[in-house]
Amino acid sequence: MEPFLEALKHRVLVGDGAYGTLLASRGLVAGGGVGPVLNLAKPNFVLSAHQEYLDAGSDVIETNTFGADPLALSAAEANATSFDVCKAGAELARQAAGDRAYVLGAIGPLFRSSAKLTDDERQDCIAQQVKGLVEGGVDAILLETFPDLSELLFAIGAVRGAAPDIPLIAQMAFTLAGTTTTGTSPERMIKALADQPVDVVGANCGGGESAAIEVCRRMVELTERPISIFPNRGLADFDDHGRPIYIESSDYFARSARRLADLGANLIGGCCGTTPEDIRKLKAQINARKPSMRQLRVPAEPAKTEEAHEPVKVQPTLEADLRERRVVVAEVDPPRGIDASREIDGAQQIVEAGAEALTVADNPLSIMRMSNLAFAALLMQRMDARIVLHIACRDRSLIGTQSHLLGAYAMGISNILAVTGDPVATQAYKGSSGVFDMASHKLIEMISRFNQGEFATGKDGGARTNFFVGGAFNCASRKLENEVKRFQRKVQAGARYIMTQPVFDIEKAREVTAAVRPLGVPLILGVMPLVSERNAEFLHHEVPGIDVPESIRERMKGKRGEKGRAEGVAISKELMEEIAPEVQGYYLITPMNRYEMIAELTRHARSFANVP
Repeated sequence: MEPFLEALKHRVLVGDGAYGTLLASRGLVAGGGVGPVLNLAKPNFVLSAHQEYLDAGSDVIETNTFGADPLALSAAEANATSFDVCKAGAELARQAAGDRAYVLGAIGPLFRSSAKLTDDERQDCIAQQVKGLVEGGVDAILLETFPDLSELLFAIGAVRGAAPDIPLIAQMAFTLAGTTTTGTSPERMIKALADQPVDVVGANCGGGESAAIEVCRRMVELTERPISIFPNRGLADFDDHGRPIYIESSDYFARSARRLADLGANLIGGCCGTTPEDIRKLKAQINARKPSMRQLRVPAEPAKTEEAHEPVKVQPTLEADLRERRVVVAEVDPPRGIDASREIDGAQQIVEAGAEALTVADNPLSIMRMSNLAFAALLMQRMDARIVLHIACRDRSLIGTQSHLLGAYAMGISNILAVTGDPVATQAYKGSSGVFDMASHKLIEMISRFNQGEFATGKDGGARTNFFVGGAFNCASRKLENEVKRFQRKVQAGARYIMTQPVFDIEKAREVTAAVRPLGVPLILGVMPLVSERNAEFLHHEVPGIDVPESIRERMKGKRGEKGRAEGVAISKELMEEIAPEVQGYYLITPMNRYEMIAELTRHARSFANVP
């Protein structure tokens, strides 16, 4: 074969998929959760996994060595050295690939305890892996799933110290927000690596196919280097055992890969959740294709800042409103930075259209945003906005949640939506884990105790609150009766209203309203206008808990821009009109900062009888 870097110039190469996903599906879980140990303990199974990807059409396969640094192996009490595990992993991949595929030696960020080491010790941890991989016969080294730019730069130096001439790929993990979990953008990564001894740059893991496409779009405009992209298959959910699971959508994954090739990616594979079947369909989409041409551009300037404000008096709850009329509660998410001007302007449109309240989510989809409490303060400072504050169990300990609640009430916020919080389930969030000190029904119970003057340390009748607390309802549950049973626990804990995830068609809406009616609490139905065919496909295929029916996706087919938004609004209006007699309110979810769409739906809701 021609050298690896030469091959990238002539055709788009197809990578492999996830090894952890594939091996775990066979019941193979290494002691301590360190999968590379299987290179020594179960070599035939690892060899078989490589063979499956090669048979599916992979031109490039990775070694099963991600996370094989000395610190991780020691923490897992593995009876093996990093060098031996990496050498064995490289030899297995080389044996499978022969002379028909390239082999990349995979290295991930060092285990979390590396923060206690000196630079020389950290460098040695990486060098041990590099030396084992090189001796085992890899064609290139792959640094993957790095969230922190300084850590990636350090790893590049360590690799070059151990193997100065081997081709080197550097990949970071970008979320749906367009940055890594430590705030690095594709633009900043490309700029920082401009003078580094790296041959290929790219991304893997992170926020799923759409996030990968956006990152690729931004990267191809900034560098002439080859680009490698290995997206997850959508966003992860958890099964009943707490293990990450992914939406089954091989066709969608393959179509996304074709778009990556259209943009100019040179090496395309899969990360978490992907399987040989995904790679087989990917191969069919981009087989023997030449790399696309690129056009470079200049990066944009950074955004400006905002200010905070003083607390206000406690706002009235929505309880009376829900008894008297159908309410409109519109979601305005906090910004992904410190400039909230666009969100504030959008919120003003919605308030002027007549919404009873603005609801503010808590780092939705596990993407870092401005504190929702701080953003609520900005909204309350600028306008007469009643707030429904989301509080997620994911991000705060018991003490932190209590503190958050007291702060919210001191600011004047009395309406709360208690949620578990979207899971943090991929390597892109390594170093950050969900807290989950309590489930959502326990959070509701704690808030009810606040209302009764009770705290974890005892009673304080002088600090009694009057929170109006509700819970979230998952409309996409396969068995709504099970979701109703779960919500019954929330009602017993003190939930006084329901807010659902978005529903897109009247059939599902009626199914949900019928299911929750016996609970005896007001229902605020989630409605989110679609903006395009791509938006509908993304929500259906990549976001857990959301189901966009085929009939609705068919209506959105071929539509984007103004036509797409018009059709999305029309679908939502039809749903709102049809379901009006069966709900007590609408939870309008703003798509992609299109606040004018939510303002239009709010005004439309006002045209119904019994809504002033």
